[in-house]
Amino acid sequence: MAVIRNSVVIRCTPAEAFDYLSDLRSEHEWNPDCQMVEKLTEGPIGVGTTYRAKWRHGGPPIEPEVVAYDRPHMWRTHNGGPLEVTFTGRVEGVAEGTLLSIEFAPRPHGWFRLAFPLFLVSIRRAEKNHMRHIREALERRSQSPSRT
Repeated sequence: MAVIRNSVVIRCTPAEAFDYLSDLRSEHEWNPDCQMVEKLTEGPIGVGTTYRAKWRHGGPPIEPEVVAYDRPHMWRTHNGGPLEVTFTGRVEGVAEGTLLSIEFAPRPHGWFRLAFPLFLVSIRRAEKNHMRHIREALERRSQSPSRT
């Protein structure tokens, strides 16, 4: 199984990074391919929280579910479908702010197995760009006057 790993240092607190990123609705701000993310469950985010999400070129909407949640250190989501994905995010404090480390573990099913090698080339590049977009979005948020 392919696992894509990336990390980035962000000038913000671990709690700011965790709270922003563990809520999948934030993806709409930093991922240009994200078309829609909505929270389906009531209450605070935690294990069992589900979302409906759609990405450009991603087929029909999927329903990621939070399967692990350890605030403010780690969260994990999982979704089924033609491309089953387990996504894990970890944050830890470092001298410069926060180290964000992610693991994106895709597993193709059915017809998607044929497209999977091309998908891997594309998603590796996209995930590197996502780290830059996440850093920029979080640093903008942490520096805005309403947050200080």
